[in-house]
Amino acid sequence: MPAFARCLGFSASALLLAVGPARTLADEPIKIGFFGPITERFAGLGLDAKKGADLAIKQINAAGGINGRSIELVVYDDRGNRTEAVAVARKLIEQDKVVAIVSGSLSLTSIAAAPIISEAKVPMIAAYSNAVGVVKGNDYVFRWASVADVQGWVMGHHAMKERGYKRFALLMQDEEYGRGIINGAEKALAKLGGEVVYKKAFPPSEREFRAMMTEIKSLNVDAVMVSGLGPVLTAAGRQGYELGVFPKAQLYVGCDLNEIDWYKGIGEYGDGTIGTLEFITPTEHAFTKQFMAAFQTEYNETIITHEAGLAYDAVRLLIDAIKRGGVDREGIRNALAETKSFMNLSGVNVAYTELREPMLPIALGTWDKQLKEIKLLKFVEDKELIDPRPWYQYYK
Repeated sequence: MPAFARCLGFSASALLLAVGPARTLADEPIKIGFFGPITERFAGLGLDAKKGADLAIKQINAAGGINGRSIELVVYDDRGNRTEAVAVARKLIEQDKVVAIVSGSLSLTSIAAAPIISEAKVPMIAAYSNAVGVVKGNDYVFRWASVADVQGWVMGHHAMKERGYKRFALLMQDEEYGRGIINGAEKALAKLGGEVVYKKAFPPSEREFRAMMTEIKSLNVDAVMVSGLGPVLTAAGRQGYELGVFPKAQLYVGCDLNEIDWYKGIGEYGDGTIGTLEFITPTEHAFTKQFMAAFQTEYNETIITHEAGLAYDAVRLLIDAIKRGGVDREGIRNALAETKSFMNLSGVNVAYTELREPMLPIALGTWDKQLKEIKLLKFVEDKELIDPRPWYQYYK
């Protein structure tokens, strides 16, 4: 065989080999990162958030993905641990090369991971972590929940202006989220002339509130405001009802009223408890009902927590930003920042502020022990009440 023919034959074969197995960029999935507490003591939160995120990914892929490319959710367990959150954030960025991240984790772990993620210029949406420090100072981090202080601010205004309460007791879970809620509540009560006659801080591990409730009972308060995660709220609520503090005094809690521990642990107690929520299922909006039906079909569960709803929403928002900004990290970040009208699960159009915080309405909900469900009282959309920006002044 002539040399030129042998060369031609080799070149043709090489070309066929090169073209045959090669994959184009369009064949590769778009990787989105996700981290949260999948195991250990906060697992209920992370597992619910993952359910919401998984459902959103399944729906977008069933609809053809983004320009024919599927979405892959890369999931890591941070175990509710700050050090582990930093480690898995690095894996998502350096090993998995994700285009963006959804945090399905707590405030304390999101705060730890956020600087690492922001320094790498990877956009992240914090689905349900409420502490100001998650977003403040981290230019690539966005939130799709309320600032904790806003929840307390709304509580205080509702208690005084709509219920006419005057005397208050405050119980504060002593970490970023819990401190934020009580800060907002105190500022509202001070502004409106309320009297705080009792205040006590406790660690997130606290489950014994009988001594505190006994002290509060003697003070004849109109309302008790408690900040904390679900197990804390459940323990405080049950023990307060057992001792007769509630329902004589009104119990106010934050968004963790809509957490799996409350549903499973409050039992015959808690009737009439009011929570400041970002997402609530008993609404009449068609989109909310569609989500509820899809979630119940997918997981055969009737309880839909705010972790599940907000993570579902955060993934939806991220997909929308990728469609607008492309798969480049900078393009996604810019698209998120430019979001001026995105319909959330409650059917309300939400815009981002310049601080990457949403002007998110607060759903005031009340627990009905007979229905074992949270009933919607009202949506608070007054910008003076839900604006996250004034609260940045209280944090470094």
